[in-house]
Amino acid sequence: MLNHGITLNEYHMYVCPRCRRSLKITGNCLSCQTCELIYPIVNNIPDFILEDLSKNQNPTMRGVKFIDWLARIYETKWWYPLVLNFFGGWRKISFKQLISTVESVLGNVAGRILDIACGPGTFGRHIASQSKMIYGIDISMGMLQQGLKYVQSERIPNVHFARAKVEALPFKDKYFDGAICCGSLHLFSDTSMALKEISRTLKENAPLAVFTFAAGDAGILRFRRIRQHVQQDHGVHVFEIAELEQYLKTAGFCLFKPQLHGSILTFSATKCATD
Repeated sequence: MLNHGITLNEYHMYVCPRCRRSLKITGNCLSCQTCELIYPIVNNIPDFILEDLSKNQNPTMRGVKFIDWLARIYETKWWYPLVLNFFGGWRKISFKQLISTVESVLGNVAGRILDIACGPGTFGRHIASQSKMIYGIDISMGMLQQGLKYVQSERIPNVHFARAKVEALPFKDKYFDGAICCGSLHLFSDTSMALKEISRTLKENAPLAVFTFAAGDAGILRFRRIRQHVQQDHGVHVFEIAELEQYLKTAGFCLFKPQLHGSILTFSATKCATD
């Protein structure tokens, strides 16, 4: 079902993810006059992914239909507690503690916040406020539609959703005052490319808050063979801290502050200022 009576003002923040030029309204879609591409708007959510993800090389991309289904249980006791305890280690960190970690990094930041691979806005919804405008992107339309339902039922202000890939964000350079990436960095096929694209959209000195998987001392991921298996067969990258620090440095981030909780890694970093 497509949205009706849309105006460009509602979607002025988006640009073409290919050429990064402004978009126009064409019927119930956004169109790029330069690339001659049309991006549909489905239930108020712009869709910037035109390819068939079932044919993508990345296992996560190919499994997008499963992610769509997962939206129904993603914020229940059947998902986050299970994942954190099983992969990270029994009671090494809780969902509430993860929320607090994000809030500690971005609590005092006002302006636009990018929520990368946001799911149903699980973390972005918790920090949205009159002073924070949250822009969530995800590859799963099912997750985004569920997020829209939460936002409407919970009456949360200033939350927007778009379907897009982290490697091709539909935003201008230096557009955001901060960013979060919670539970997904390990799923990106090219960590360096993803971090560089996130960095491109951030203003100087903007903070980034992340949680991901790392080679720790608890949970099933403490075993080397399991780490090798999930990477080779499922495309899940379990990071070494030094490796991740180098990725961040190359992408233009500094002030890396990691904290390991079993095999769950939370960290903050800052977009470096240029001379």
